[in-house]
Amino acid sequence: MGDLGTNSQPPATHAPQRKIRIGDLLVSNGVITEAQLMSALAEQKKTGQKLGNTLIESGFIDENRMLAFLSQQLQIPLLDLTKTKVDTQVARLLPETVARRYRMLVLENREHDVLLAMADPTDLFAYDEASRLLKKRIRQAVVRESDLLRTLGRCYQDREELQDLAGELHQELSAGDVDLQQMLTSIAAEDAPVVRLLQKLFEEAVHNKASDIHIEPEERVLRIRQRVDGVLHERVMNEARIASALVQRLKLLANLDISEKRLPQDGRFQIKVRNHQVDVRLSTMPVAHGEAVVMRLLDQTAGILDFEELGLPDDLRKRLRSVIRRPHGMLLVTGPTGSGKTTTLYAALNELNTPQHKIITVEDPVEYRLARVNQVQVHEQIGLT
Repeated sequence: MGDLGTNSQPPATHAPQRKIRIGDLLVSNGVITEAQLMSALAEQKKTGQKLGNTLIESGFIDENRMLAFLSQQLQIPLLDLTKTKVDTQVARLLPETVARRYRMLVLENREHDVLLAMADPTDLFAYDEASRLLKKRIRQAVVRESDLLRTLGRCYQDREELQDLAGELHQELSAGDVDLQQMLTSIAAEDAPVVRLLQKLFEEAVHNKASDIHIEPEERVLRIRQRVDGVLHERVMNEARIASALVQRLKLLANLDISEKRLPQDGRFQIKVRNHQVDVRLSTMPVAHGEAVVMRLLDQTAGILDFEELGLPDDLRKRLRSVIRRPHGMLLVTGPTGSGKTTTLYAALNELNTPQHKIITVEDPVEYRLARVNQVQVHEQIGLT
């Protein structure tokens, strides 16, 4: 892979300290003054930026000195990504949305550990998320944020491919007046730009472990958003006109009425994305500039998590396991969209699902099929509620 370091110390294999107060460390080592720290903290409250970025932008410390300080204090290497060979396949072990949100990049993948480049190695949330997703020991390295973002852009090139496909579809639709029959013929062709664009969107969503895709047309732009770990990540496309073709293709897949654009509609379909079989629940909604679509993605290939994989603290996991093993009672799982309610409930079912138990569920809808579990789908139209 080439030279991965600008200093000779090996990457740290231990977890970072649980409470790293970088501001206090800088003051105690005489790098900044107490007054400068107080000023930066006040500014941080206004902007919501990380303290390190605030200190740099305020001119209290330059970026090179900050990175060298973090490297020395945390005993991790300082890497120069402009001189580091990056394996794209290794880098993409983390979903793009996670890598960009937490400013981190996988550089090495070994049997028992990974080397993780981080713009902020004191970010414990980022460290814990990487540990959860990669399921290996983390060796940290600190890198310049601007270099990291440029490297991420090269590693995740699907964005450029999506933009090219969107442009191709826009060009096709702009070639002349397109009547309904021409539209139907186009969106039904498997090699059509709209089909390839949607396939690429689904591939990206599955790779990012997105739970939902939102397609939202506006007057001049089309917004496509993915929900990952409960947080929406947005892409804006200037080709607003392609929204109609995307929606019509999705309606066709879900056996909905393509000509009906005034009323909401619900449907579902299955799609194969590489080696993943994905159930898609789709809802359309008429809005000011066309029809908005929300899709819930259920990756049947991903399997159901067990309790150990939920990411719960040990004490909470033990309490939850104790609760679900009681002979009677009610357990309420609440939270916003994408927070893990369904994942938690199916993990609980999976925990109880043994040949010695008879399990019946009432679901709307049945999202994952479980062996030995009698899953009843609610049908309000026929009174099965």
